[in-house]
Amino acid sequence: MNDKIVISICGAAGAGKSTLAKKLARELGDTMAARIPGDYYMKSYSGEPLDEYMNTPFNYDWDLIKKVIDTPIGISAESPDFDFNKLLRIDKTGGKPFKVCRYMIIDTILPYPKSNYTFRLSGPEDLRLKNIKERDKAQKTNSAKNWQKMEITAKELDSKKYRYNLVLSSFNDVDVNVGKIVDYLK
Repeated sequence: MNDKIVISICGAAGAGKSTLAKKLARELGDTMAARIPGDYYMKSYSGEPLDEYMNTPFNYDWDLIKKVIDTPIGISAESPDFDFNKLLRIDKTGGKPFKVCRYMIIDTILPYPKSNYTFRLSGPEDLRLKNIKERDKAQKTNSAKNWQKMEITAKELDSKKYRYNLVLSSFNDVDVNVGKIVDYLK
């Protein structure tokens, strides 16, 4: 039971990846599955001209995620502390806590390259932007200002370099999508 199964839930911003990942982890069982909140692992803005930065896809610190996945099962871990308004990593720890489990579920715009299974969640732009604005209001953030960069990143999902085990619709009830993933994993 030391081997882990890594599930990547990817999709454009606001599609409902985090909600799906949390619900899937609960469905698989809190002792068997954990969610890695992948957006906390985005690489920081590094000071290049802002216009140049905003016209490129987000990048993720896949090596740091791999270190977490390589941690023994049962160990407590936490995401980096990330400032989503400034797009800066504050520290390598201090973010969202989770326990390393047999099933590690990562939700990011782009799929985790070393995942065992990759599920893409898709939805129309207007619904996704509405979701981002609602999340901003609830969490007192301003992620919607980064919409252009999020959409550039999401367009990468259509490239031929990614393969998906399933493509799910954000129009489906989250329980329907969880059921489809669980059925696929069986």
